[in-house]
Amino acid sequence: MKRLLLLLVAVCVAAAAYAQVPVKYQGEVDLGCSLGVGALSSERINIHTIQGVKVGEYFSTGVGIGADYYISGKDMTIPLFLNLKGYIPTNSIVTPYASLDLGTGIGVAGIFKGGTGLLLNPAVGVKIGMCKVQLGYNLQQLTESGVSLNFNAVQVKLGVVF
Repeated sequence: MKRLLLLLVAVCVAAAAYAQVPVKYQGEVDLGCSLGVGALSSERINIHTIQGVKVGEYFSTGVGIGADYYISGKDMTIPLFLNLKGYIPTNSIVTPYASLDLGTGIGVAGIFKGGTGLLLNPAVGVKIGMCKVQLGYNLQQLTESGVSLNFNAVQVKLGVVF
């Protein structure tokens, strides 16, 4: 999985360099809350950071890491993911976008400790200057000892892009 993520980032950067598209560093820090849905609904607080590149004005990619704290059980996971964003530049200040996080969650505290599983987070948002607001759906699967559980949630994030 790590090799695939690194390969994808390298291909994007190489393609941009070949096509003479400007590539620049882009970092993000997000603070959010997730409202659990489904049979195993659980609210959580999220803090995530993404470090990557913006390729031209329509695309960015980066590698993310964070912490998801599950309020009800004092459980915690560490998400590791690849982030892909597509922008629709409307003017120099307001920019809507679609985002996708794909990776894994690693359980580090509580009943999740030792579990790992798929993380998928499609979202839409708007960047206003350096600030952003995002609404998404978080699919988090955790597996331990052959038992797989899904902790899905509607996610709202506020963040800063630098």
